[in-house]
Amino acid sequence: MTTAPEIAVIVTADAGGPGGLGAVLASVDAQVPAPAERVLLGFGAAAPREAPEGWTVLAGDWPGRAQARTAGWAATDARWAVFVDAVVPAGLLAAAQQAVRSAPSDVAVLSPGGEDAERDFWALRVADGIEPASVWRRAAAELVGWWPERCDGPASLDHALCLDLTAAGWRAVSFAAPQLPRPEADATADAWQKRSLAVVSLHAGRESTFSKWEEVLLKAELPARTSLYVVDNSRDPEFTERLRAASVGIQAARGLEHLDFTVDGTVYQPSPDEWYLKRERNLHVARLYASVLPRIKEDLILTLEDDIDPPADAVRRLVEEYSRPGGTPLAAVSAAWDRVEGRYVCGGKAVPEGGWGAPIPWEELPHEPLDVGCVGGACTVWANAVVSQTPVLFDWEETMGWDGLLCTGARERGFTVRIHGGVRCVHHTWGVLRGSE
Repeated sequence: MTTAPEIAVIVTADAGGPGGLGAVLASVDAQVPAPAERVLLGFGAAAPREAPEGWTVLAGDWPGRAQARTAGWAATDARWAVFVDAVVPAGLLAAAQQAVRSAPSDVAVLSPGGEDAERDFWALRVADGIEPASVWRRAAAELVGWWPERCDGPASLDHALCLDLTAAGWRAVSFAAPQLPRPEADATADAWQKRSLAVVSLHAGRESTFSKWEEVLLKAELPARTSLYVVDNSRDPEFTERLRAASVGIQAARGLEHLDFTVDGTVYQPSPDEWYLKRERNLHVARLYASVLPRIKEDLILTLEDDIDPPADAVRRLVEEYSRPGGTPLAAVSAAWDRVEGRYVCGGKAVPEGGWGAPIPWEELPHEPLDVGCVGGACTVWANAVVSQTPVLFDWEETMGWDGLLCTGARERGFTVRIHGGVRCVHHTWGVLRGSE
């Protein structure tokens, strides 16, 4: 019985850098021992008419890089593969071959790094990407559907596959090896599709804005891997069935990965025109979020209240902030909405004494993203790397809701909180449709 090669090296014809494609191929051939399987994909640029010695050339009419990579990978027999887009440092592939020989059976991603180490599940989800020339376990990739077609740029593809594999229970580790320079984040328009998203909405039986909420989710630009989590606290059987039917319809219409619908009978009876920071009200809201947030495993979480009316591109533009390279990791980015009373924005400028921060008048909010102290949670995308690491908090000595406390804790851990002044929503306060008064 013939033993399958350990590693296949796959290069696309648009690989470049100093010396161009020829230098990339030569750097692979110079590795000791030379990889047994070497594949050149005629994608993105014209591949040589004749295969270089030791290489197999594949050509095809692939619609994107993901499909080309999958075709090249499927044409190999090796248990592991490396996808190369630049000159490979001497010794990298030898180190990779050594790493795959000792890799535990639950490891699917081996990334070249300074030392052997476990890659943190949540840190991967707030990172810009992973190291180029990572080594991928073929069996694991087949189980998650090969390269994810929701992305096209090389760096985005690598990161997206790593997220898919680790979400499926596989581990990612680094191994001591020379590294390629980290590329800049892909400029492709679909880089925001890398991460999965959970949309979370709480409902208390409000009829006036129900159709608006439904319309928002039917029209919003959403990542390919989106799930919907709905908590019904109406204690009204007719409303519950209407909400359930709408949620199922949204899932079907949008092709959502998962629908989680729960009925929570916790009783809270608000008084007419009560203060939005009333202690009992905020305790009730925190309890409802605590009933759903701890079981969410998606990379990002959008909290979407039922009286917020964002533009169709709001979710995409908020999620895109997580693909910005460099800087401190992002904990939350909120759309901007005003409250009728006082016309202030749903975020506070960071101040030395902490807390919510200084109020930001609506007319002073720039249209660019702005780092702030805290944001509200009505239309906000949170990093689950932050949400999953702390319980839903309630501490009324701070006179802040669960969202402000989460922001405060995240900033203490070195994360950034941001409001996007270019994403502006209408807030139908207390369910009163703006413009219908």
